[in-house]
Amino acid sequence: MDTGYIDNGFIVDLAHAVKISEVIYELSRTLDMPEAKDKHICLKLGVIDLTPEELTSIDTLIELMGAKLACISTNSTVTLESATSLNIQVSEFTNEINAPSFKTEDEPKEEVVQALDNIFGEEQAKDENAIKVVRHDDEFEEPEPKEDEEDHIKELRIQPEQLPTLYIRKTIRSGQSISSDGNIVIVGDVNPGAEIIAKGDVTVWGILAGIVHAGSEGNSYARIRALKLNPVQIRIGDVLARRPDTVNLPFIQKTSEYTPEEAFTHKGSIIIKKIHNEN
Repeated sequence: MDTGYIDNGFIVDLAHAVKISEVIYELSRTLDMPEAKDKHICLKLGVIDLTPEELTSIDTLIELMGAKLACISTNSTVTLESATSLNIQVSEFTNEINAPSFKTEDEPKEEVVQALDNIFGEEQAKDENAIKVVRHDDEFEEPEPKEDEEDHIKELRIQPEQLPTLYIRKTIRSGQSISSDGNIVIVGDVNPGAEIIAKGDVTVWGILAGIVHAGSEGNSYARIRALKLNPVQIRIGDVLARRPDTVNLPFIQKTSEYTPEEAFTHKGSIIIKKIHNEN
């Protein structure tokens, strides 16, 4: 099994998908981004079982959208056997950099869901865990924990200063996956198709436009900060959200003015607020 950085790669995290229609829908959304064109696509699949025919359909979709399937990662024996039979490379994503020992999520439109499920013969169940990304002004304050939640929070809440910090001074390119058992601080941009995973907080002194997961071991009190927050997919603890269809800003659109923002969880949603006023 190969490991490491994929040259000209673009990581697509589909580990949360539990049926083929979800894989097809999310993959189509992501590959529609201009940054994904002509890239080698690396699919992160979770426990979903995919037959050779289903993997072939995914491969064909990727080619039709102007990219190429380079490799997959999977926790499913069935998917692994299917990939092997089709000579699809199976990889494990590892750090290029040594690290220390980290809805409104738009639901698929109903007609799209029905069409995909008709094609693949599945019934779409309503997602009861739909996540909503909410942007608030600076006056939003995270409520203090209730007294009866204190012991539970002590278990989950990991203070950033208690963890080691991985400091990276470079732009994280598409296809790179960086992970850490502590916090991650990046001075540079995180391009679409790149992935950042930290047990603690993630801070990006630049544009965060890739996949980011803070509190990777279930710490829903972790934070994500950036000078410009525009991730393809954002996760804090077990709370997941993705960029709405209507937000597809070109990553190369640079500016000399930024509005630093911070993301955290509150009542099952990911809240994004400005870190300070510009007045």
